[in-house]
Amino acid sequence: MVGEEHIPIGVDADVVTARTRAKDLAAALGFSPTDQTVIAAAVSEIARNIVAYAGAGELRLRGQRGARGSWGLEVVAHDEGPGIADVSSVLRQDYASDPGLGIG
Repeated sequence: MVGEEHIPIGVDADVVTARTRAKDLAAALGFSPTDQTVIAAAVSEIARNIVAYAGAGELRLRGQRGARGSWGLEVVAHDEGPGIADVSSVLRQDYASDPGLGIG
């Protein structure tokens, strides 16, 4: 059984830690190398956003057994940041922010 990891996020070095742990857990769960890279990139973006916009928070990574026996990876991010003022505008295809939309 694969355990659950809690990763505190507060500085740039924590982003690297989160990325590495997510990739390692994805490998342990049997994800392909390509999927491991995609998961690591997404987790990195989430952690970077916590540092940039909330200042501090936490990521929780947990392996989840699917209905057909395959494994999934649950990623939960928690912070006390200001949030997005107008979510519907961000979801439009023509939305652009000052720093960009990232790669995650």
